[in-house]
Amino acid sequence: MEHFDKKKIDQHLTVLYVEDQKDILEEFVDILSLYVDRVITATNGEEGLKQYQEHLPDIIITDIQMPIMDGLEMIKKVRANDKEIPIIVTTAYNESSYLLDAITLGIKYYLLKPVMMEQLQDRLESVKKQIMQKRELDAYHLYLEERIEEEIALRQAKESLLIQQNKAAEVGEMVRIIAHQWKQPLHYLHLLVEDLGMEFSYQPLTREYIDDFMSKGIEQIDFLGETMDNFLAFYKSGKKESTFRALDVVKGVAAFLSVPFKAYGIEIHIDTKEPFVLRGRENELQQIILNLINNAKDALIGLKKEGARITITLDKEDDDGIITVEDNGGGIAPEIMDQIFKMEFTTKEDGN
Repeated sequence: MEHFDKKKIDQHLTVLYVEDQKDILEEFVDILSLYVDRVITATNGEEGLKQYQEHLPDIIITDIQMPIMDGLEMIKKVRANDKEIPIIVTTAYNESSYLLDAITLGIKYYLLKPVMMEQLQDRLESVKKQIMQKRELDAYHLYLEERIEEEIALRQAKESLLIQQNKAAEVGEMVRIIAHQWKQPLHYLHLLVEDLGMEFSYQPLTREYIDDFMSKGIEQIDFLGETMDNFLAFYKSGKKESTFRALDVVKGVAAFLSVPFKAYGIEIHIDTKEPFVLRGRENELQQIILNLINNAKDALIGLKKEGARITITLDKEDDDGIITVEDNGGGIAPEIMDQIFKMEFTTKEDGN
């Protein structure tokens, strides 16, 4: 990851110098040019205000007593929009009343006339330090914001990838379940067809036999079709929200999984204390219930537990519907309890 680099912070400074005496103005500009990168000048407060609005300097150095608009009036107008720009006031010893007004305007820096080089250098160094600290802080805040945005984007990408991986794993699991559930009825249909051929070879087909054949065959075909419909229901787009009964969703998932789970000796039990309706995306709840039940199944199979049981309880507390999925596999180990909700945490060797 990129690190915060102080060297990238802008070190350039622009000063607005406002002074009505031309000789002092010209002399001061030459001196200021030794310490800053650019000097903008004005000869009164009105002109100084225009220069400030046009150039937005980093520092203002201004005299107080000037024609047209004095320094304090100009500072008031600047402060109306900018509370932070450093302002240095140049003043004479006998202007104590002006100094009191300047204090209320947040003026921290003064230069007493005649201005001494050491004083000027000292004030400029203090102001420059203040400006650079603020720039560094602003740059660091921006750097942190950019890093946070990058981390959020990276996390979202990881979450999206994890969702796709989980989706692929779910599809694989569902296909395996369908294959398991289809084998028995397909085998039964195969026996029916063979029996039909044998019956036709050895004796005339009766109406009663044909009716029985059709009834048994249609029953198995309907079961195959229902299995496929349930599979497709899990992967419908589900982008639109709807109102649905939570019990219907839970029953649908349990019915779909009950046959293959029985092969593992696992019973799915639904306990409805108080039914309720939900508003949202139905297939998302299906996915959650499916994942929880499959995780419980994996744990129970690993324990080789007799009388394995998964219980799904639906209850209502105040206005909230609560769905609880639990198994009798012994629970979650205390040492991993605080990690189970981390995005990439898993106890499975295959990572699914």
